[in-house]
Amino acid sequence: MTSRLGSELVGWRVEEYGRSCNGVSLQIFLPADGPVAGLLTAAQHGEEADTALLVRRLLERIPGTETRWAVIPVLNPDGLLAGTRQNAAGVDLNRNFPASTWEPDETVSFPPGIDPELRVLENRTNRSSPGAHAGSEPETQALTALIERLDPPLVVDLHSPLELIFVHGEVPPEVTDGLARSAGLPSEDQFVGHCPGAFDDWLAERGIPVVVYEIEHAGLPALCKRHLPGLEALLRS
Repeated sequence: MTSRLGSELVGWRVEEYGRSCNGVSLQIFLPADGPVAGLLTAAQHGEEADTALLVRRLLERIPGTETRWAVIPVLNPDGLLAGTRQNAAGVDLNRNFPASTWEPDETVSFPPGIDPELRVLENRTNRSSPGAHAGSEPETQALTALIERLDPPLVVDLHSPLELIFVHGEVPPEVTDGLARSAGLPSEDQFVGHCPGAFDDWLAERGIPVVVYEIEHAGLPALCKRHLPGLEALLRS
């Protein structure tokens, strides 16, 4: 169906692909017709609401008839509503994917909104469960099933606040270069940190290249000015 979430959203087909832990609808915005050229995702961590807002603005700017990309504005609606990194079960969804890297141990991250100068190892005090087992969460199960069905040739996964582009797999150089140049972000192929069971690990093991696109913490007008041009060009390409 065509989106009715606002008159500014034109030509998108909205599909429910699952339900969250708390029963909230998980929605994907699909292009008008045909196979997808890529998948853009955001708000896998509920504390990163800025990524969902940025994607909302992107959906307003690009009609679904003018792109071949699919878009998921919010991967973790329960966490977004609660303002937490984790889902309603206390699981970090980005540590719950059934990749070979999944580990059963609790993981740590920085508290939301921490001063950049305090982002040092000893301040990683936000603790999360990786789930009872790999792929245990309904959000993870719904997303993996969706990707297996859509088989996107590329995924761009938005996060914050590291201000970098992390490339995992054989991402076309023109994609990486275009995004990095447009937003003035560094591009890396090695991520510093321990992220077992991450979404990008699972995608790479399936042969799907992925760009982890980390924006900064900033007001929405500044984020839109810096990041929308490159993302819009990608979705229109």
